[in-house]
Amino acid sequence: WKDATANLTQDFFSALFQDLWTARYYIVGFGFGASLVISLLYMALLRIPCLLTTVVWSSVATVIAMFSFAGYYAYSTATDWQAMDKPPVRADQIDYTFYASYVCFGIAAVLVLAAICLRASIQVAITCVQHGGAAIHAMVVLLLVPLLQALGFLAFWVVWSYFAVHLASMGSITTQTYDIPTSSSNIDLTIRSYDYDDFTRYCGWYMLFCFFWTATFIVALGDMMVAMAVSTWYFTVQPRNVSSCTVFKSFWTVLRYHLGTCAYGSLLIAIVQLLRAIITRFQKKAGQMTNKSLAKCMFCCCQCCLCCLERCLQFINKNAYVQCAIFGTPFCESGRKAFFLILRNAGRVGAVSYVSGMVLLIGKLLISTVTTTFAYYFMVEYIELSLNSFAGPVVTVFILSYFISDMSLGVFDLSILTVLHCFVADEEMFGGRARYADGSLNDWIDKNAELESDAHTSAITSSKY
Repeated sequence: WKDATANLTQDFFSALFQDLWTARYYIVGFGFGASLVISLLYMALLRIPCLLTTVVWSSVATVIAMFSFAGYYAYSTATDWQAMDKPPVRADQIDYTFYASYVCFGIAAVLVLAAICLRASIQVAITCVQHGGAAIHAMVVLLLVPLLQALGFLAFWVVWSYFAVHLASMGSITTQTYDIPTSSSNIDLTIRSYDYDDFTRYCGWYMLFCFFWTATFIVALGDMMVAMAVSTWYFTVQPRNVSSCTVFKSFWTVLRYHLGTCAYGSLLIAIVQLLRAIITRFQKKAGQMTNKSLAKCMFCCCQCCLCCLERCLQFINKNAYVQCAIFGTPFCESGRKAFFLILRNAGRVGAVSYVSGMVLLIGKLLISTVTTTFAYYFMVEYIELSLNSFAGPVVTVFILSYFISDMSLGVFDLSILTVLHCFVADEEMFGGRARYADGSLNDWIDKNAELESDAHTSAITSSKY
């Protein structure tokens, strides 16, 4: 049975690698090239005024309808059970079903009120998404930023691995031999282990800290470059003067003036990541302590708190980089401005997070599905007889296309955030009038301002009478 299983496994992987090699051109062409082109087309479609608005408000209505239907279904089911002489469930389960229906109805009501109160913020978010797509199309080279980050990380990883391997070889080798009896004779089993002194251990922690800091620094450089390019695009009077050359100018500006900002922001995250690594080591040793349960609980709480702190720092850092790209302020001042900007515009930031998150999720799934469908069609047409199965190449194309769409739409997400910061800064610098916003955004601002002015006038008039 074991031999048969081993043969089946060997045959499976042999057929899989053969199919991947046969369809290599289709995998690379559709997984990388077609997914990138479809990503650009998707961002171009988002610029259509009615399409994005319809998608966003349809999703809001769908979520409200789902909670409303869930509440209605739970309430009707509980009512039917209660009307029976011998219900199939206990009385407490009927009560819980009623409570669940009330909760669903309450959530639906809260969502309706939130949609009504935040309708202006949601409209700003939709406009920011459209402008983010326009910025990407004006500077297509921005989509190569994730590739540049990957190349930089790969170069660092090669150097870091070289030193890490040499550091690991600095330990002293100790051997232990065990005599294992068997049916015929005894077998000597020798196990080698490395013992490290304190200096080598400290060097290992230092190497790990360098890895965290440099990896985070590379990500920060890419974020700063995208924010710099998009903010330049927003505050340019004539958008025709903005092209892919703006990206290279932004890259030079970041290298010349803002390396310290990226280094400081990434340092904070690297320190938290190092603390999490130290606690992880303590968690592994918690089983050797006297009170194992209490120790594991304490370390898990510390790990959870540090994880939340890391997420908060990543969020603040990204917004601080955008503020630094707009105003050229140092990291701490940029972080402070970003924090209070988020407090002043909590509704807008929340709406942008919801709209952009939904648009990006739909985009990733759509791009991956369309790319995989086209790849499957062409493979059926041209290499069907050469493949053992379509499963391996098709799944590989889907994974690659999702990875590419995630990278390209990640740049798109940062572009949307930068447009929101630019819009708020533009609005605050010029007394509520966004001078650098384009026609569609300015028209919406003027319309919203007129509605607010009319409402304020009506409130004053009614108060007099």
